[in-house]
Amino acid sequence: MREIAEILAERGALTPAEILPELRGVTIRGAALHKEPLTPGTPKKKMDVRVGFGRYFEAQGDGRYGQRSR
Repeated sequence: MREIAEILAERGALTPAEILPELRGVTIRGAALHKEPLTPGTPKKKMDVRVGFGRYFEAQGDGRYGQRSR
């Protein structure tokens, strides 16, 4: 999630499908080793939890997520 937060800080609001290609290879390999391959649904699910608690991310519309204002 930290890596996604850094990507959003640099690029602005993105969809989960736009975020995936920006992730480091080691992140994608690590997810595969934990038997949870990264699909657009994986970061979406995790970001939705954080949006629900009002932490780190906010929904921007059109399926995009951005960094939550501090």
